[in-house]
Amino acid sequence: MEGLRYFEEIASRLDNEEVQAWKQTGKRVVGSVCTSIPDEILQAAGILSLRVRAPGIEDTANADSHMHRINCSYTRSVLELLLSEQLDFLDGLVTTNTCDHMLRLAGELEANKRFPFVHYFSMYHTLGDASTRWFVMEMRKMIEHLESAFGTTVSDQDLCQSMNAVDRVRTLMTRLNELRKEDPPRLSGAEFLNIALTGMSVPKERFCEKLEDLIPDLEQRQIEGNGRPRLMLVGGACDAPGFVDFLEQGGAWVVADGLCFGSRYYQAYADEEAEDPLHAIANRHARRMACPSIMNAFDRNHDLLMQTVRDFRIDGVVCARLKFCDHWAGYRKLLTEALDKDHIPLLDLEREYQTTGSGQIRTRMQAFLEMICM
Repeated sequence: MEGLRYFEEIASRLDNEEVQAWKQTGKRVVGSVCTSIPDEILQAAGILSLRVRAPGIEDTANADSHMHRINCSYTRSVLELLLSEQLDFLDGLVTTNTCDHMLRLAGELEANKRFPFVHYFSMYHTLGDASTRWFVMEMRKMIEHLESAFGTTVSDQDLCQSMNAVDRVRTLMTRLNELRKEDPPRLSGAEFLNIALTGMSVPKERFCEKLEDLIPDLEQRQIEGNGRPRLMLVGGACDAPGFVDFLEQGGAWVVADGLCFGSRYYQAYADEEAEDPLHAIANRHARRMACPSIMNAFDRNHDLLMQTVRDFRIDGVVCARLKFCDHWAGYRKLLTEALDKDHIPLLDLEREYQTTGSGQIRTRMQAFLEMICM
């Protein structure tokens, strides 16, 4: 489909044509390494927020000399980009401590920084009032650092305008997601992921323009493949449309996901009527499906996941977790037990960040789909 080609091309490169056009106007681009880092703050400062990925990377030899290979391949891939000067187009980076691997990456990015701005955003690891206050405090620190580093000012009005812009994106992505409820869905899981990745890689206004043009065409689109098993994909640092396409080639549709590079990034809205925009942003983050690094969030996460299972008529869940990711390994154990009680089959796939497919994954997918269709 012609309208989808733009999103496929943008998602295939980190330093894409929209980023280059933005830079040519003299504006700044700051990368972030986690979906928990609030885009609204960078947007309010007039900065393009870019979710850092490593599309096409095949080797992490340089990074492996700095970070042991028991660190996950996403963190080593990001460090490899830095060391090979592929992140030099950025004006800064925001790091965090989602897990020990990300904390290790934050230290390496700080030690090897090539930008005028590197900020460490300290994340909470439980949900509750104290965590909300912590998140607001960290956002204030981030604003102060941005203002000092770039000579800008971030007002409450700027924050409110930023919230409106980001919520417009979420509204369109919700509308797009509704098209995945149909049988067959109006777009594949790989196509949806290309669109989701584009939303993290270009100016919000430009993304909305492209998405508003695409959605009416998708609403009229007719594709074959009704009656195939309907899957939900969860896991950490899964930003490879090729991997999702590989799963769908086995004869299924990936119609929903809980990925930080996918639907989870776009979940929930900020209260635009709130007196304090920072509290509105913090509360919005707390309402999303939480990262497994949030220790007391499993029960609430499972309620949200089961609502998705019902709404999208999910036949099975695929957990694609990175090798050495302790948080997702623990979450997978809890998820397996919970889904077993709900009679929802789960396929556990341990993968590397660069994985798009393999003979072993194909065999396991075929067996999983056969079990579902029995």
